[in-house]
Amino acid sequence: MNLYTATSLLGTTLFGALAANVLADEENPIIISGSGTTNPSKCFWHIMAKLEEQIKIPVRMTYRAVGSGTGQKEFLGKGIDIDGTITDTEIAYNDFGSGDIPISAADKEKWNNNGIEFAQLPFVLSAVSFFHNIPGVPNGEMGLNMTACLLARVFSADITEWDHPDIKEINPGLNVEENYPIYVGRRDLGSSSTYSITHYLHAQCPESPDEPKGWPEDKAASKIEWDPTTNACDGSGPMTTCIRENEGAIGYIDAAHGHEADLKEIKLKNGDGFFLTSKEAGIDGVQAAAADLSTVPSTAFGDFTNVAYYNMKGPKTWPISLVSYVYIRKDLSHITNPVSRTLLKAFATALFDPDYIGLCERYGHIPVPAEVKDISMAGIAELNWDATEDQEWTFEKKTSPGWGQGDYVISKKRKSFGLYEADRLADDMQPLMEDLADLKAEMAVLKGIGLSSGSAVVNMAWGVGALIGAVMLSLY
Repeated sequence: MNLYTATSLLGTTLFGALAANVLADEENPIIISGSGTTNPSKCFWHIMAKLEEQIKIPVRMTYRAVGSGTGQKEFLGKGIDIDGTITDTEIAYNDFGSGDIPISAADKEKWNNNGIEFAQLPFVLSAVSFFHNIPGVPNGEMGLNMTACLLARVFSADITEWDHPDIKEINPGLNVEENYPIYVGRRDLGSSSTYSITHYLHAQCPESPDEPKGWPEDKAASKIEWDPTTNACDGSGPMTTCIRENEGAIGYIDAAHGHEADLKEIKLKNGDGFFLTSKEAGIDGVQAAAADLSTVPSTAFGDFTNVAYYNMKGPKTWPISLVSYVYIRKDLSHITNPVSRTLLKAFATALFDPDYIGLCERYGHIPVPAEVKDISMAGIAELNWDATEDQEWTFEKKTSPGWGQGDYVISKKRKSFGLYEADRLADDMQPLMEDLADLKAEMAVLKGIGLSSGSAVVNMAWGVGALIGAVMLSLY
């Protein structure tokens, strides 16, 4: 019997058994969808793919990476365009929202007063950083140093050239052409990365009589009025393009995205006065920023607006460490299928399970401290899931004969070859990518000290880079 015949017979045999379930799924599909910040989008997509892989019956989980501002608007039903009129509909347009900034105290009070309660679940920490594209200036030890005061002047267009004396003062080895222009890339729509970097600028270099060119308090926000000579680069992808395609560019982006795109990171001055990159700070440097939990509310339904980790003290502490949140309404009646509601509960729970949130370390995301995790888990338990016990999802971590085959069991024992292979290739490629990045850094140093592209050293570096590229291709 050939493969086609066997497949046909198998399909005929299974059709009758599956038809009723398929029709039921079409009538009441099991779907959850979220929207919001681009920063943890890869984390969400990976966890969703893993859950879909481990679930027996058809489910669909999606996430739109549209920015924190849009995610909050769609979650709250705020500022929605209805036939040309901007309206607060208070309708939930997503099943959950996400952002790297908490919902404002004013919005929380207004929606709560209108009978709409919601939990804000802090689930990961990450870094935001500045990146540049100055030819010949590498990452690492010989990279570009910048303070918050210098960055404030660059992003307000007070400093417009890289050879400005104040930049050269802390970068004596910076070798650029005279009057070499700075191309400033910045976000335009509401953005958590804008919120983060502007709060850092104000925290380290506030506008004052002693520092008249410091960053003003009213410009520490997710959306601000920028100098017209700066350039709008909305979204992580467009910001990457702005930096990569414009020599002399500077911009800001979540650090993991910048590293993945192989952009050159600026060494920032931290709260203790040390210059370092987010890679040099590492996981410990991001976690150190969030060591003080005194501003974290005691409940997930509290006010998180004072939770901020900018310019915190510590020799290795990263100065722009942010918290990512998931927002979920207490009343989930807008999700009509109770099994979809409990699937959202399982997804939210997975964000605090090492088996799932551990997948996100490769994207630069670090689990929140245990005390914060407890607050989030308590918040999940308080939501009105409004489902019967037999509509709840459970996790199979160890083999459970019979029970593990249940429709609403998320089994660690169930895998798909595609995701397995993708994870394996990602692990194999990581050290090669790091080697390639090191080679590119060495190339930039060689270029900076004036070695020609035809020199033996440069040719050797290119040869090794080509070899690594060939090995990477062979993995596919």
